[in-house]
Amino acid sequence: MSIPALAFQDLSKVYRVFPRPVDRLIEVVTGRRRHDPVYALRNVSGRLERGEVMGLIGENGSGKSTLLKILAGTTPPTTGAFTVPGRVASILELGASFHPEVTGRQNAVLQAALTGLTRSEIDAALPQIEAFAELGEFFDRPVKTYSSGMSMRLAFSVATAVLPDVVILDEALAVGDARFQKKCIDRIFDLKSSGRTIFFCSHALYYISTFCDHAIWLRDGLVAAEGNAQTVVLEYERFLAAKDGVTESASAIPDGAGTHAKILSVRLFDRDGLERNEFAPGDAWAAEIEFVVDDPARPVQLHLAVSTPDNIVCFTADSRLDGAGPFSGRSRQRVRITVPSLPLGKGEFVVFAYVGDETSLALYDQRSDVRFRVESRVWRNGLMRVDIRWDALD
Repeated sequence: MSIPALAFQDLSKVYRVFPRPVDRLIEVVTGRRRHDPVYALRNVSGRLERGEVMGLIGENGSGKSTLLKILAGTTPPTTGAFTVPGRVASILELGASFHPEVTGRQNAVLQAALTGLTRSEIDAALPQIEAFAELGEFFDRPVKTYSSGMSMRLAFSVATAVLPDVVILDEALAVGDARFQKKCIDRIFDLKSSGRTIFFCSHALYYISTFCDHAIWLRDGLVAAEGNAQTVVLEYERFLAAKDGVTESASAIPDGAGTHAKILSVRLFDRDGLERNEFAPGDAWAAEIEFVVDDPARPVQLHLAVSTPDNIVCFTADSRLDGAGPFSGRSRQRVRITVPSLPLGKGEFVVFAYVGDETSLALYDQRSDVRFRVESRVWRNGLMRVDIRWDALD
């Protein structure tokens, strides 16, 4: 069996909570327990091979940050073990490890040295760090003069420029403006393409579903689900949908690079090419998306999702995953997505349409104002309508 890039077994983290400060002293002196144990993690295990991307999802307080801090080496586990044979770069609380009194350049040197780089390697990486962070003259000013966004830029630049074997990211794509987020996405794709292992935590479920190979869902410090990223995200969405109607749908793509493209219209058609908003189960169904791009040479991808009004995703179409895109060459385009036999039961549905960059991760524009109904004279329970065959067997 090959040596994993990252492995952890039965990790637990327990914090001791004392009712009163004096109870801590009493426990030390008497040896009798005076604290209440609070579990942040309970027996969490996982394994990542080289080049894999693992997603980590869960509600606030579920133990995600605690797990990442343990794997990054900044917090010790109470029980359990983990191994990371190679060089690790982590982006947890962006900029939290910077010394405010020294310059960005000096902080970059220090952080790179802490990851194990030699002086010559640091000198070679500094121009790339400076260029990516886009801090200008502030790169040689004390970090205490930085805005939070500037600190985030520097932290991401340093962590991804040291060419680590394993990258641990905690909400790293929620930093900076839309243009810098796009740069971060491109950098992460470069790391993935070069065979780096990535452990990625985000509340943006679309990133997890699209970017990750596998995923872990933590709930109250325990592993609620683990496996294929899209399957785990779907289970998590169902959990959220059942919880007072609160959802973080994987169809909700985070904002990306702004106004490079705009969706003009989304229209629905039947088998005969007639525009309609009412269908029957099994009908041919088509969605036509018309959009404009600021530069005809700019490649874009389209994403479409059909959901219930309470954000239960029924099916999706993605030009990148389906091998239909990217689209380029014209400033104004129309693309039709056809479903030969509509697999939906009776009900009302919402169409979400998105246009984004060639990676399908940075969003340029979205529309969610088109709805349609499916009517049927035959009542059958269930959201989906599928072909069924019955066979009488001996």
